[in-house]
Amino acid sequence: MPTRKKSMRVAMPAWEIGRANTGLGVKVGGLGVILEELPAALVKAADLQGINLSVEILTPCFAHYDKSRLTDTGLRIPVTLDGYSFDFSVYQHTFPDGQTVTYFWDEGQLHWTNASAIYPTDPELAYFLFAAVAQAMAGYIKGQQFHTIHSHDYHVGLLPFYLGDDYLAQVPHHFTIHNATYQGMVAAHGRGYEMLWRIGLPGDQLFHKYFDHFDHLNLMKGVMLKTHETGGKVTTVSGDIAGTWGYAAELRESHASLAHRAAWLKGGPVGEVFVPNRHLDLFERLPIAGITNGLSDQNRPENLPELRAEHLQALQARQGDDRPLFQHPQVQQQMLAEDHNFDLSRMHHKSTLKHLLHLETFGDDLTGNPILMTVVGRLVEQKNLGLVVDIVERTLQYDLETKFIILASAPEGDGAGKASEAAFRNLAALYPERVYFNSGFNIALSKLIFSGGDFALIPSRFEPCGLVDYEASLLGNVVIGRLTGGLAKVRHCAYLYEWLDIADRRGEANAFFEQIKAAIDTYRRDPALHWHFVQTAMSLDASWDKSAGQYVDMYRYGLLIKKWLKRKQRIIDDYLKATGDETELLDEFFIPGEGGYSDSLDWALYEHLRGA
Repeated sequence: MPTRKKSMRVAMPAWEIGRANTGLGVKVGGLGVILEELPAALVKAADLQGINLSVEILTPCFAHYDKSRLTDTGLRIPVTLDGYSFDFSVYQHTFPDGQTVTYFWDEGQLHWTNASAIYPTDPELAYFLFAAVAQAMAGYIKGQQFHTIHSHDYHVGLLPFYLGDDYLAQVPHHFTIHNATYQGMVAAHGRGYEMLWRIGLPGDQLFHKYFDHFDHLNLMKGVMLKTHETGGKVTTVSGDIAGTWGYAAELRESHASLAHRAAWLKGGPVGEVFVPNRHLDLFERLPIAGITNGLSDQNRPENLPELRAEHLQALQARQGDDRPLFQHPQVQQQMLAEDHNFDLSRMHHKSTLKHLLHLETFGDDLTGNPILMTVVGRLVEQKNLGLVVDIVERTLQYDLETKFIILASAPEGDGAGKASEAAFRNLAALYPERVYFNSGFNIALSKLIFSGGDFALIPSRFEPCGLVDYEASLLGNVVIGRLTGGLAKVRHCAYLYEWLDIADRRGEANAFFEQIKAAIDTYRRDPALHWHFVQTAMSLDASWDKSAGQYVDMYRYGLLIKKWLKRKQRIIDDYLKATGDETELLDEFFIPGEGGYSDSLDWALYEHLRGA
């Protein structure tokens, strides 16, 4: 007789959910990619463990969403800010793949949002918005029957405080950090208690214990501590459960440790280091687990939609004939006329794509054996792509057949990014036959660049997850970049340099250039080794299977820990009953040891006595 599967219902609050092409979702960064792909992978992984799992994503309803396409649940969730109460409306939509998303809407809070603006630039405005949405989500969650809450990033970090200790004693809450550079900081100006009271939380009880960070309220600090305290796991998007590598390891590293390593790498005095945890030392004291993100199989070259004629035809139809996907007529005609998907047994298609990429970017047929160095991304501090400017001319001199293809742009108002744009344009003007630069956004062109290129330049300042390295590697575009965060997972099939002194740009450019030279030398002098790198990169297991299984294990672990916390409390309660009228004596003398002489149950008893 078949065993009946256990059921598990998970609520997954997040500010971005991906699915931007549907008009009912947004994707600003990696968070949106993960929320689009992870739920289905969780369901699959849970099924293998004999669990019937369902995931419900909770997210704001941004103003550009067409609410006529959503189902109004009829629920109205009361929210209070500054003593003023109002209701959030709750909508739902189930996508064709079966994923249900619950949307929270209030015109006063969200009327200003649109497809390219979902995060307030003013920290105090953001604080009140995040508080309002978290209240609405908590009110909804408490009216449902969820077995686990899995929150993503600080935007929903106030949620466990609105759920309350009684709820969290029964239902596990886990928290995943996608980028610790942004922690939800808002200045308190000595009014920390008041700031929390204004969003309906007991400031005198919560501010100093959970939120105070140099007279700022730090939402990430609060949610990390509350999650850990209630038995949940704090995770990040690359590394292992023990936090020995990737972003999980980097977040634990102190400024002093980084400075010491930087001096060793450089062999001399250090100017400045970038601290991934932004000096929030809670990261150094809590066990941060790494669960490395995956990437859906549609990103493999044999499945990539942007290499299929039918998909490109549909994209072109939506974009209009006056805006061709590709500027060169021959490239436009060939890409839309036939499929160009490839794999390790059909590498002639990749060779064709290299020819088409050269034709699109330089306007003529590919001759000889040029190396195509590619750059695709945003010109922001995190990506550090301005460093590419510093190595272009040296590389052109080192190998006379190497060319650069750069598709990158800076956000409005980013001075350093705009300066990099100008520098790339200048290089393209100086070397029109060897440097191509485009600051427009073009998804079809970006996939052609990765598919037709030989090397992908990724000198990131920090890279929590590292999806771009997967995207490039799976398409046979070998990574040359900095060993940081999630990029470590491709180190066996990439050229990665180590550098920590961000004040010494020349030194970092030299380290970067050494890896570029090594890649060029291998390509020219040892084709068999280069082919091995390509094969290994394209054969990477980037699937969600392992990481989704780890998340499901985490959900099961959370339920186990709830049982332990209840048992631990029962032990303490039974013991205190047995002490009778000698509890006061126990309170006076009982002080647990610290460090290696500490016992968690002793400390639980100690805290209980102090709170009694």
